[in-house]
Amino acid sequence: MKIIRGFFDVCDKLLGLIITFIAVVMLLFSGYVLYDNFCKGKMAFSSVDLQQYKPSLKETKLGFTDILALNPDTVAWLTINDTNIDYPVLHGDNDLEYINKDIYGKSSLTGSLYLRTQNSADFSDSYNLIYGHHMDNGAMFGDIEKYTDEAFFNAHRDGILMSPEHNYGIKIFAVMRTDAYDEFIYFKDIPSAQGHSEMLEYIAKNSMIFKNDTSLDKIIAFSTCTDSLTNGRSVVFASLTPITQATILQEEPPAPKRIAKGHYTTAKSWSLLDLLCVVFTFLTFMPFVFTARKYYQFVYAASMSRQLKDTSPKVARDLRHFEIKIAAGTAAEIVCAAFSAYIFAKTQYLHGSMTIMDENTKVLLAVFGAALLADIVFFRYRGEHPKDLEQTQPQ
Repeated sequence: MKIIRGFFDVCDKLLGLIITFIAVVMLLFSGYVLYDNFCKGKMAFSSVDLQQYKPSLKETKLGFTDILALNPDTVAWLTINDTNIDYPVLHGDNDLEYINKDIYGKSSLTGSLYLRTQNSADFSDSYNLIYGHHMDNGAMFGDIEKYTDEAFFNAHRDGILMSPEHNYGIKIFAVMRTDAYDEFIYFKDIPSAQGHSEMLEYIAKNSMIFKNDTSLDKIIAFSTCTDSLTNGRSVVFASLTPITQATILQEEPPAPKRIAKGHYTTAKSWSLLDLLCVVFTFLTFMPFVFTARKYYQFVYAASMSRQLKDTSPKVARDLRHFEIKIAAGTAAEIVCAAFSAYIFAKTQYLHGSMTIMDENTKVLLAVFGAALLADIVFFRYRGEHPKDLEQTQPQ
């Protein structure tokens, strides 16, 4: 019966450990999902770090030196005045390469703005198409949907497209709602002179707003998805007008050149396994569920050592030694927890991306192992148990 009771005690402790582990993991994961969604939305905006790569009109090709070193697929920088659209434009090997990858080469659900693969990287085509994700907070191409409002359309028509070869003024002239299978917008080859006229007729006929007040010899389209339809798309069309050197030479004070850093150029991130190591290192000494019992042993040992001081001095001495061991074990576990938290605080960047593990994971696992070892060594009584004395007493 005693063996069976002991077996069930072990099972009960093990079950408590498993339930606690699952609860902590679920709590951490839920918190991470909320935090990650917040960070993704926030980081989708063109950050101060990213803005340090932005070239100026007067720099021409020199202005792209830093950003091309960061990512040689960069072909332009797109800015629509007084909107959140102020990003580099990439040109990948296919139209899916940058749909979920940022300019730093990292996986990102917000992706990048990228030029259609069939287009020439120097924007020499008569029709150019740029894709970008629709973010509800207005980042990336989130502002494109706003152009369906005529007041917003009229107030935000101007912009600039800078590339290493040429710079273009942008004048938005139309906005259209269509779907992902629109042959004219997405699947036609680069139009010839006749095809270009047909495309302009198609845009004029199907646009929600159309302004024929600018030269349309070279056009650019900005495409993003919509929330209203599964395959719905919103497309804004603009003219591209070369900016002359005379316009560029209208001098203004040169902006100071800053060293570009970028969100991920120093690989700042945080590790999920590192965080779990810190949490479980703390749980080894905190009086939580199954760990609470070990601290009760201190109270029990102190009480019994006083009671048995005269009748069983050897057992009383063992109990006093156990009190010292518990105190030492508690101190060791607190040191491990504090050291673990210190390492995590000094090495992890919570505003960065999440990784499963990093170079600090082994150290934090070792600290967690040391805390468990302290638990085994210091919190296990190995002397004669006072209850055993009752069984050896003569009846």
